[in-house]
Amino acid sequence: MNRSEFTLAQWLSWMEASHPVAIDMGLDRCRQVYDSLNLSFEGVTVITVAGTNGKGSSVAMLDAILQAAGYATACYTSPHLSRYNERIRFNSLLSTDDQLVSAFNAVDQARGNISLTYFEMGTLAALWLIAQRKPDVALLEVGLGGRLDVVNLVDADVAVITTIDIDHVDWLGDNRESIGREKAGIFRESTPAVCGDPAPPNSISDYAQLISAPLFQVGQDFNFTHETNSWDWSGADSKKQPLTYTNLPIPSLPLQNAATVLQAIALSGLDVTESDISRGLTVAKVAGRMDCFAHNGQQYLLDVAHNPQSAQYLGEQLAKLKKPITLVLGMLSDKDCTAVIEALVPIVNEWHFVGLSVNRGQTADQLKACWEKANKPQASDVPVCHHDVSTALAYLEQRAETKLIVVAGSFYTVGEAYAALGRDVI
Repeated sequence: MNRSEFTLAQWLSWMEASHPVAIDMGLDRCRQVYDSLNLSFEGVTVITVAGTNGKGSSVAMLDAILQAAGYATACYTSPHLSRYNERIRFNSLLSTDDQLVSAFNAVDQARGNISLTYFEMGTLAALWLIAQRKPDVALLEVGLGGRLDVVNLVDADVAVITTIDIDHVDWLGDNRESIGREKAGIFRESTPAVCGDPAPPNSISDYAQLISAPLFQVGQDFNFTHETNSWDWSGADSKKQPLTYTNLPIPSLPLQNAATVLQAIALSGLDVTESDISRGLTVAKVAGRMDCFAHNGQQYLLDVAHNPQSAQYLGEQLAKLKKPITLVLGMLSDKDCTAVIEALVPIVNEWHFVGLSVNRGQTADQLKACWEKANKPQASDVPVCHHDVSTALAYLEQRAETKLIVVAGSFYTVGEAYAALGRDVI
């Protein structure tokens, strides 16, 4: 069958099978295809967002605030929870199958004999779609690292780093300095950059100084304080003129990321008022991040926390609820499962481990072994192992007790939970 006749499902299957490895670091192949596509982002304000955690929530808040200000937006994020279409959105609307098929056809024709990974093909397709659509603002989430990520083919008007933590050690290094340098690769000469990590590695500021990129650092160049029901922000614009916003609404997403987002907007040259910011913060949300809802008499909270830093944040938020916690956890084998479990041990009352059938998925028994290593359990502690997420949720729903059921550990785990509960992701 000719690929020009492929459906979206056929394209995705072909992309998964067409390249021998899932991650192939380096931009040489992608740059050749990008140049062949001859894409132009003239007239589009581009903001790239890198970081270990907080990328998705930062893009969501940027998107909501800028739409509130009247701008047409495009967002590219990854991975998806349920449908590939989630990855590319225009004014919050998912890309259509037809749009994605057209984009994959364009990239396929431009690549010639160059082999591309699933992610590379998808990112180039996203850039093609956005270049065709010409929104006012393009918000691009970096997939892995920064320096060698396909998104970094585009020169951003503002580059954002949210947080730095140990993750993807096989590709980015096993220390914060090396990871920070990889992520700082999205910076551009004499172009503003924002860092929202309160204790960043020196490699970030060192690289910014090397290329004369003005770096705005939380705790130095911008700050925030909060009360119970509101928060205040202070920062500066690109000319270092002071800016302040007071009595802003508390968003449902992390406040540290919200503060970073406001600094990025201040540097973007876009016309955004305090009222726009308040309206955007009020409505901004991300599927799979602290998503709390009721289903069949049970309370659920779904969160894609999958590394120690995000697990620590999840644990802190759950502790505030002062409720017994039942955790359904499924993770990938290349994550620090023991450290994630250690972060959650103090607040979880009941553990349920699930296997993931995807490539790199941990089995429930492997997670139980990590739990035993992290928890030094007593004889009375007996976690339950399940084949998959749907089995675990069915088991829990049959019981009479009504506790808060938390599902976490990966995008795959949360995506399967949405499907098992018959709940739309967006």
